[in-house]
Amino acid sequence: MPKFEKVNDNTIRIIVERAEDVPLAKLVENRAKLLEQKKNIEQTLRNVDEILEAAERLGIIAKSNEK
Repeated sequence: MPKFEKVNDNTIRIIVERAEDVPLAKLVENRAKLLEQKKNIEQTLRNVDEILEAAERLGIIAKSNEK
């Protein structure tokens, strides 16, 4: 369970006390998976940006689905 401390009027400190043994091979494996996910996310963001640019050129404006 984390502990919380006030640092100042705008900042909270979250203290997490947890010890865990993690094999380095597992860290390397997890890092490789995260890098692959990062690559996929970056490609998705590029695709979304391309679509938004095309929509802007066509004069299409996104409307909120909130009611």
